Amino acid sequence: MGIPTDDEELRAMQRAVAEHGSRAAAARALGIPVTTLKGRLGAAERAGIKAEKDEAITLPDFLDGDEPIDEIIDRMSRNFERAKKAQNSRQWFPIKIKDNKPIGILFVGDVHIDDNGCNWPVLKEHARISRETPGLYAVNIGDSANDWGGRLIRKYADQDTSVHTARRLVEWLLLDSGFAWLVWLHGNHQHMGDSSALHQQMNKRYGTQRVPMLDWEARFVLQFPNGEEFRINAAHDFPGNSMWNPIHGPVKATKFGDRVDIAVCGHKHNWAVSQWENSDQGTSPLMIRARGYKHLDDYARRIGKYEQDEGQSILVILDPNAKTKAGRMVAFVDVQRGADYLTMVRQ
Repeated sequence: MGIPTDDEELRAMQRAVAEHGSRAAAARALGIPVTTLKGRLGAAERAGIKAEKDEAITLPDFLDGDEPIDEIIDRMSRNFERAKKAQNSRQWFPIKIKDNKPIGILFVGDVHIDDNGCNWPVLKEHARISRETPGLYAVNIGDSANDWGGRLIRKYADQDTSVHTARRLVEWLLLDSGFAWLVWLHGNHQHMGDSSALHQQMNKRYGTQRVPMLDWEARFVLQFPNGEEFRINAAHDFPGNSMWNPIHGPVKATKFGDRVDIAVCGHKHNWAVSQWENSDQGTSPLMIRARGYKHLDDYARRIGKYEQDEGQSILVILDPNAKTKAGRMVAFVDVQRGADYLTMVRQ
C-alpha cells in the first residue's frame, strides 16, 4: 500500500487509530511503518483535518452556561477600576471646618465597651465632657467591643454582657453617647468577630453614614477657611515595636509618612505622647498612643504587665491661628483640663 496524502485517506488513518486503539496497531493494520503513520497524523493535525465520527447515535450539543471569558475579564477590569477609585477617595480625604476657631479632637482609645473591665466611670465622664464642650470632636481608634471570634469566642463566658447587649452598647457609643464622631475605625477585635459590617449597617440605619468608618487606618486632612491644614494619620496600630519607646510605631509613621502632623494609635493598652521637630519634612508632629478603657486585664497581669491608670483617650487642641508649628497642636492626657483650655482659646 502506498502512503496516502489526500484528505480522505488521512482521515482513514485517523479512524484506524481510533478503531485499533493505538498507533502501532493501526500501522500494522494499514501495512505501513509506525513512523510514516505518525508523520501523516501530524500533517493531518497541522492541516486541521479531523476524522469524521461514524456513530449510530447523535448526541446533543448543550449550551455553555459559563460566562464568556472575555466578559469575565471586562467585568473584573471594571470592578478593579471602581475599587481603586474608592480606595483613592479614602487617601487623605478632606474634612472641612467652617470657621477658624480652635477645635479639639478626642482620640478615643480601645473602648471594649462590653468587657467587665471597661472603665465606665471614666468613659461616661469623657462622654459628658464631649457633649458639653463646643468645638470638641472625636475619633474612634477601634476595638469598640470585644467581638470575640475564632478560638477566643469562649471568652464570652468570662463576661456578663451577651452579644445582643454588646451590640446595643455599641449603638449607644455611636449614636447617643455624646461623642461627635469624625472618624470611626475597625480594630483587630472587629476582624476577629466579623462585626465591622454590622457597624456599617448601624451607621446607615440611623442616618449617620456621613461618619467615615474605615478598616484599621484613616488618613485625613482637617481644612480651615484660612488655609491651615492638619494632616492626621489615625490607625488602630502602626508597624514597629520597642520595649524602650511605646510610640515607636507612630514615630515611624511620621518619619516615613507624607507630612503627617498627628500620628495616633491604640491597641496595646498603654499610652504615651511625644512631639519634636521633623525638620526634613517641615513639620512638628505629635505622636500619640491612647491607652483605652479596658482595665482589670487578667491576661496582661499574667504576662507581667503593669496596668496604667490614665490616658484612656488623648485630647489634642488644634489652633489654625498659632504663630509656630509646634504651637499649632497641644495634647492633653487630662481630658477635662484640655476641654477647659479649648473653651478658653475659642472665646
